[in-house]
Amino acid sequence: MAAYGSTRDGPLEKKRKKVVVWSEEEDVSTPDPFAWVYPGSYYLAAKKMEQARRDEESAPRPVNIPTLDDFKPPTRFHTAQLFSVRESGSQAVLSAAKFLLGVSSSLDGEPLRGCSGFWVDWDEGNKTGLVLTTARLIRTKDAPDNVSSGGEQYAPRADVTVHLLNGTSAKGELVYYQPHYDIAFLNVKVDQPFKLPSLREKDVKFAEEVFQLGRDNSLNLRITYARAKYMNPTMFERHHNVYFHSLDGHYYDNEYDNGGPVIDLNGKVAGMANNPEGFGSFIPSSILLNCLDSWKKYRYIPRPHLGMTFKAVKLLQPAHVDMLWRMCNIDDGLVVQEVSKGSDAEILGIQEGDLIECMNGKCISTTIELENTLMSLCKGLSDSQNGHNAEVCISIGVFHTLKKYRSTRELTANVSDLGEVIARGTR
Repeated sequence: MAAYGSTRDGPLEKKRKKVVVWSEEEDVSTPDPFAWVYPGSYYLAAKKMEQARRDEESAPRPVNIPTLDDFKPPTRFHTAQLFSVRESGSQAVLSAAKFLLGVSSSLDGEPLRGCSGFWVDWDEGNKTGLVLTTARLIRTKDAPDNVSSGGEQYAPRADVTVHLLNGTSAKGELVYYQPHYDIAFLNVKVDQPFKLPSLREKDVKFAEEVFQLGRDNSLNLRITYARAKYMNPTMFERHHNVYFHSLDGHYYDNEYDNGGPVIDLNGKVAGMANNPEGFGSFIPSSILLNCLDSWKKYRYIPRPHLGMTFKAVKLLQPAHVDMLWRMCNIDDGLVVQEVSKGSDAEILGIQEGDLIECMNGKCISTTIELENTLMSLCKGLSDSQNGHNAEVCISIGVFHTLKKYRSTRELTANVSDLGEVIARGTR
């Protein structure tokens, strides 16, 4: 006979009473634990929910189908700011993504850096690809003050891994790195050839649209839309870089973007991303081509040292250029920012504020033009003198600002390779 509660049993007391549910299919000695807590219809609903949870846990895991995946990209591309370049930009980005890789390093078993890189050459005979990336891949200590002050430290024996687009990884052999240009070359053994990029021979124009590309630690594509920026470098920045302004709100200092290509709207490589101290910047393609050519021919990258730093007149404010033209009759060239003590430039009487108008008869308008000119002066040396610790004589046209006269100075510059060859490679 069923037991009924006494008149002293309140509503709360009734809910707390144990209710035993009997079933012919169940062991009568083991009451359902849900019946202790949930009376009536609440019990039935709770039991269904518990059964659904158990069924979900025991069901086979669903297969991840990429085409149905709710993918969330690390950066947004189809935004209102990019409507004008959405179609052409998508084609350019997807084309360049085929030679864009992920690169990481470790030291003594501990992760060091995560960057990007891209293929630049292929050796069919040895089944070896050459990857260009940033030297910060193996950097263990950044410059304490600015990139020109030195103090950076590198671990050339660090372990390097190249993350391929098919989801596999390969050991990267560091064959050369150069802190001045912030580049590194890696040899990678691969079975099949791959898509190689096309590098622009002419640098991007100022205010030209570009895309900075990178791959995060999941190999997902990072895209930053920007324009080349009218800007002279400051003491914190590299004087041979192009700087840019991003219009889509992405941060410049994402670690994974470093070493990735910067492309134009046609998919051609306009440079390699290099973002010191959070400034959006890239090494222009003209310098990359010179570096790559020197490495292939000589296995190092020689460069003469002038003992001076500069800023370009053409990148000053127009009102400033107008003032220089009115007062000094100059509207182009490089303004000397700093002269190293004891350098040949100081001995020849070149001072801060003077203007370098030409070099070996060639007009120089930007620090990028200067860098390419200096590199070209060393290529003949590399054939005859091996380029190491040699000297070159450079004829420099100088406008002396204080005394307002022009002169030609024959400056002797030391040539050296600021990088380090780690392995000669097989090429």
